[in-house]
Amino acid sequence: MLKTNILIFLLISSLFAKTEIINIGIYHKSKITSFVFHPVNGAYSVFTEKGKLINIDNGEVIEVKYSNNNIQIKSLDKDYGSFKKVRFIGIESENSFKIKIPIYKKVREYEDNLLVNLHNYYDYFQLINNIDIDNYVAGVVESEVGRNPPPEYFKLQAIICRTYALKNIDRHTAEGFSLCNKVHCQAYHGKPKSVLIKEAALETNGIVIVDSDIDLITATFYSNCGGQTANSEEVWRQELYYLRTTKDTFCLNENNAVWTKKISKTEWTKYLKKHNCSEDALNHECGTEYFQIGREQFYHKDGVKIPFVKIRQDFKLKSAQFDVIEAGQQVILKGKGFGHGVGLCQEGAMRMAKLGYSYIDILHYYYEDVHMVNLESLAFFKADF
Repeated sequence: MLKTNILIFLLISSLFAKTEIINIGIYHKSKITSFVFHPVNGAYSVFTEKGKLINIDNGEVIEVKYSNNNIQIKSLDKDYGSFKKVRFIGIESENSFKIKIPIYKKVREYEDNLLVNLHNYYDYFQLINNIDIDNYVAGVVESEVGRNPPPEYFKLQAIICRTYALKNIDRHTAEGFSLCNKVHCQAYHGKPKSVLIKEAALETNGIVIVDSDIDLITATFYSNCGGQTANSEEVWRQELYYLRTTKDTFCLNENNAVWTKKISKTEWTKYLKKHNCSEDALNHECGTEYFQIGREQFYHKDGVKIPFVKIRQDFKLKSAQFDVIEAGQQVILKGKGFGHGVGLCQEGAMRMAKLGYSYIDILHYYYEDVHMVNLESLAFFKADF
């Protein structure tokens, strides 16, 4: 029995060791057929399916082009040939590179390694940033929240982003990488410019958030809750004990606390009729108006019951928390917050950090009865000794 437990422990430890380096699909869904690779820090070895091709440093550039279902490699003065796979592997202690793509004006810098594949069934490249997870987390934090929040908030966001990444590590396995650079995985625009963000990712190295069963939590976050967070089942089907509604006064005066949208009364009544609202109900005084008491799950009036998250989706609204006010031939949707409202309210958390709350206090304010553990400890506890 002891041998079995030790084996389980080693297997779990091995699993988490593998996640120290992860594969991120960058420029996901973009049809890239050429780019220029330029080392910024360190040096790179270029490998193909035929073995090592060349070494390059920050004084050199490599042009990569799609040509007849091959990857063509050129320097300024030499054509190295065509290949099926190309790997740019950093060989110094710290390595970063820039990619210049003709169809994009902005040049982005990435850390660690770049894998170039031929995209299955299509005549363009698949670009994968093979990167240390802390470097990736730092890039995500800056992409998601910018460089203005205080350092304490950066630590919290780093832990959340690391947890989210590892929880969803297999999201794009079928495509040959772990996560993409889009918002539905986590926004990722490459190497951060902020030293403070980099330090926050390194200082929280290996720390993740787990629930009472020692499983990684669903670490959701969004911009602003408008004064009250939502229960998970109000937005998605799954009820999670640590994603419970809570009053949040910290975000009320922040940038995304309130919003309005005007739509025609005709469009709104047509929408209600589509959801079985009767003509009589609509003709009553204030028949098209609705006022939420707190954060409600449904627009429930005169026999009509529509999830507010559906209305948000149908009208492309900033949040699902809003009142409906008649204004002549228009209705005004007067809303609160920005985002789905489940989990961490970023603007509220930033305000808490500015007021001196620790990242631990902020974490427990938005996620109920969760624990922060190191990945090594997680492997140990999951082994169930």
